[in-house]
Amino acid sequence: MNAFRAAGLSLGQLPPGPRTTLADVPGIHVGHVTLTSGQGEEAVRTGVTAIVPPGDPYAEPLAAGLFVLHGHGKAVGLSQVRDLGELETPVLITNTLAVFRCAEALLSWTLRRHPEARSVNPVVLECNDGRISAIERRPVTEDHALAALEAAGEGVEEGCVGAGTGMVAFGFKSGVGTASRRVGDFTVGVLAVPNMGRAQDFRAPFSFEKAPEREAGAEAGSLVVVLATTAPLLPEQLSRLARRAALGAARTGAPVDTGSGDFFLAFSTGLRFPRMEERRSVTYVPDRSKTMGLLYRAAAEASEEAIFSGLLAAKPTPGRTGQVFPALRTYPK
Repeated sequence: MNAFRAAGLSLGQLPPGPRTTLADVPGIHVGHVTLTSGQGEEAVRTGVTAIVPPGDPYAEPLAAGLFVLHGHGKAVGLSQVRDLGELETPVLITNTLAVFRCAEALLSWTLRRHPEARSVNPVVLECNDGRISAIERRPVTEDHALAALEAAGEGVEEGCVGAGTGMVAFGFKSGVGTASRRVGDFTVGVLAVPNMGRAQDFRAPFSFEKAPEREAGAEAGSLVVVLATTAPLLPEQLSRLARRAALGAARTGAPVDTGSGDFFLAFSTGLRFPRMEERRSVTYVPDRSKTMGLLYRAAAEASEEAIFSGLLAAKPTPGRTGQVFPALRTYPK
């Protein structure tokens, strides 16, 4: 159960999966490596989060799509996902200056399994944790990223772990959040890393203790949302699913400032494109079906809940200048 449901909260019209996490999509594994040391300006509060799809993503790439709401970010691998509609590696999430070391880790991970490969498209997403962590020290290494991949399992830990360790959203300490929704026999799972917004931006369907106002420019953060679904969707359908996830972010108050990088990536475990086979006819959910509309709703609802859950799972953490970013706390209406 995610932190949102553990707090006795619910939202939306669709039912969650049994665990209310990304791992409700069968075969999805999530791993974290968390780095914490030092205090003040030298504090390290960062890490890596790995999302590993089932099977062999290089031999049998998964159908994928994406939506970039605002592109002030340093993501790797998205142009090929956009043009080919395929995901051929796990997804890593980390801090801004660790993106390229994490890309190296995905190359190493894939080449160990496929030494014959001559082209690999690693996918890495990021948010900047420089308000809490000494990002310029570049503490994340390739080995840390590989460790996150190897640590991936069925449980999805939330809060101040992995890529969520140094995140702040709406004036609160933030972290990794997750949620899921069921649409008939299909599941949509979400993992979010929110790092955006000022206290006055925040909108929630529950009563909460206000966060103190912070420094100017705090809204210029980022947001990463990764969706997985069992529904067999074509790449363009997955891109549309990713766009609906942005509606869920908007409901929380995400401002999408000029300095934000807001990335939404979606992939399907129900449709693969085997590398060594000719393309063949596939079965997919019809665009104008009731099911497709419900999948859109599922993406929005699960993304909204995952953002709230990442905030509720986090713990108060001091920033580099000494101010403490409080955790989000609810209270009865």
